[in-house]
Amino acid sequence: MSVDALSDFELGDVLGVGTVGTIYIATEIATGEQVALKKLHPAVSQDPTIRARFEREMLILSRLRHPNIIAYYGGGDDNGTLFYAMELVRGGTVKDLLESRGAFAWPVVVELARQICSALQYAHNHGVIHRDLKPGNLFLTREGEVKLGDFGIARDLRNADLTSTGMTVGTHAYMAPEQITGDASISGKADLYALGCCLYEMLVGRKMFNGENFAQLFEQHLRTPPPHARESVPDCPVELDEVINELLAKRPEDRPFNARKVQAVMLQLDETYHTHDLAAQAGSDVAGSDVAADGVASRGRQILVEQIRNRSDGPPERTVSWSRLAILGALILAGIAIASALSK
Repeated sequence: MSVDALSDFELGDVLGVGTVGTIYIATEIATGEQVALKKLHPAVSQDPTIRARFEREMLILSRLRHPNIIAYYGGGDDNGTLFYAMELVRGGTVKDLLESRGAFAWPVVVELARQICSALQYAHNHGVIHRDLKPGNLFLTREGEVKLGDFGIARDLRNADLTSTGMTVGTHAYMAPEQITGDASISGKADLYALGCCLYEMLVGRKMFNGENFAQLFEQHLRTPPPHARESVPDCPVELDEVINELLAKRPEDRPFNARKVQAVMLQLDETYHTHDLAAQAGSDVAGSDVAADGVASRGRQILVEQIRNRSDGPPERTVSWSRLAILGALILAGIAIASALSK
């Protein structure tokens, strides 16, 4: 796909709204192909720092071609409006699935971790640190593929950092200690810490730390020992529990060497545990699955696909805008007032 101008696309429903941009479902007029299109908000489009970060995001995505990273199709400046088109992923996010299903069976976590590690290792090999790895940025296809997205605050080691030294960036619940302190020498180990936070949440069904505000969360990330997943999920394999705990080490040097090392643990789990062991060890999602699989990863993928499709095929959520709620509220109040007047 060649992306030249916004006018090449017809914008549809809004997929998401962020602090600096809006993402739409868009259709390329010439081909009818649907994409996700991110457009910078007009209110911030003249801010040089925000424009530079948006352009950096496009540059980073243009370098990253990997099956577990959202595909970039192109973008640019259309009459002062920065935009870019990317792959449209239709299975929701890991966050959506957690909110609708709760904790995942551990084979699902192993399969998700395997794919996420592949994306992280590729990004790190190309000098990119994501810095905002979280369930909401892990997109899912209906075939159970993970797509890492939203590189809006990613660090590009090949270019000057746009974040001032000592400045904190990221999502509080998933930030490594060195991110919180604004360490200038931040590395891919920060993404590994966030991965540990994500895997814990997937297994247990809740975030690792639950501070009431960012100050409490920062204190917990900096000083509170991380809990073990096996304390809440007894059927979690020891090997999986241990690697998650290593990922959550306070010091970067105490974490696994790289994402590939973590992926190796997932592959080893696939070889060590077999399908006939899972029904006895894992939860109902595993035991009740009506599909056959030989190992942990394939069984995890099949369970994941079932859950994604069940969620996607369910009844659509009804949304009501604030304006409609306001009108409805006004009508109710008016009715009460009329009834009160007539009763006097």
